[in-house]
Amino acid sequence: MLPSNKSTAPRTPGRRVEDYAIRGSLDRFRAICRVGQIITSEINLDKLFQLIIAQTNQIMGTERCTIFLFDSQKDELWSFVATGLEKDEIRIPSDCGIAGTVFTKRIPLIIKDVLSDSRFHCDVDCKTGFRTRNILCVPLINRNKDCIGALEVLNKIDGDFSADDSEMLSTIASYVAIAVENAQLYQEVKENSDKLRRALTRIEALEKVKSQLTKFVPSTVRLMVESNPEKIDSEKRPVEATILFMDIQGFSKITECYDQSLVNNMIETYFSAYLNCIDRNFGEINETSGDGLMVIFKKGTEAEHAFSAINAATEIVDETEVLNRVNQYPWGDIRLHLGISTGTVWLGCTRMRSVTGEHYTYTASGLVTVTAARIGELSSDNALLISLDTYRHAKDRIIVEPLGEKVLKNVNTPIPLYRVKGLSE
Repeated sequence: MLPSNKSTAPRTPGRRVEDYAIRGSLDRFRAICRVGQIITSEINLDKLFQLIIAQTNQIMGTERCTIFLFDSQKDELWSFVATGLEKDEIRIPSDCGIAGTVFTKRIPLIIKDVLSDSRFHCDVDCKTGFRTRNILCVPLINRNKDCIGALEVLNKIDGDFSADDSEMLSTIASYVAIAVENAQLYQEVKENSDKLRRALTRIEALEKVKSQLTKFVPSTVRLMVESNPEKIDSEKRPVEATILFMDIQGFSKITECYDQSLVNNMIETYFSAYLNCIDRNFGEINETSGDGLMVIFKKGTEAEHAFSAINAATEIVDETEVLNRVNQYPWGDIRLHLGISTGTVWLGCTRMRSVTGEHYTYTASGLVTVTAARIGELSSDNALLISLDTYRHAKDRIIVEPLGEKVLKNVNTPIPLYRVKGLSE
């Protein structure tokens, strides 16, 4: 039989010690890998600190662990949590103490006897009753090679810290730096997400407010504010337009004699139908007063907006007749006053100031507006009366009955009026 090459010599005591040391180192490095997996998977900064402290103390065999992070705004190192302490924040100048030295010089430090080192500050020990004997502290270096803080362990249980301990803690610190930055990045993303969510909630609320306010203001005002919300153009300017005034005949008596909720129901029913007529003809409701509407037509040429106003008014009369057949109110059928005038109006905001602030009204003013209102007062029983200028611009598209010159209230000169009997084919 050939002799075997395998040595059968017994292991010496020195060999056994060496093997034991190797196995111990392997066990610790395996533990470090497990710690790396654990702490780099945690993104909550509070829980992360607790994990780092517990795992580091276990591997390093120490009584206490502290993670110091750099606050660039205050130029301080702070610790969110320390083993055995409440969650009181510890803050020190970034160049103060053992941690400050490690942070600024970016080197690990082993302090075997803290009482013999002038850089050691006993303030925390005095506050908590803990007695620090020795310290191992290493810098936290991130991916960009920036120092973001320091990792510190206190009081090794089985003796003094060694160079192997420093290497071990530096390895742990590499994982800690990654985990801390991930957690901080997550926190920033979460805070920004919360801010965005609050901003979106506010935008949604503002949109709801806007949608409600647009029911109360003319579309011109809405567009004005949307185009320049910082500054509202309050100056009135001359504009060629046609004004329609209309209100309900005998409304004061209706309001006086009948239940207000029933009166409001009638107003909403009829005016909702009128609004459709006005929108179809590009009119803009400018003012409302109980039973009255002032509508501005200014789209297109004078001939176009004059006819649009007339067409809207005839549609309103037709809708009124339909609604009268459908709805039975105790005061009987609804009849309207309708007056139209065309010409130059002064359109824009009227600003009023008081001690409580500013108030704006958007309206058309001038003789044309007054004329339309006064013409409406002469109308009755759904008769649509128009001014001479309105007639001139729309005469080719309407059938009228001349009424001759009429005296209008508070208007010095009598003016010719026309009653619209229908539209031309």
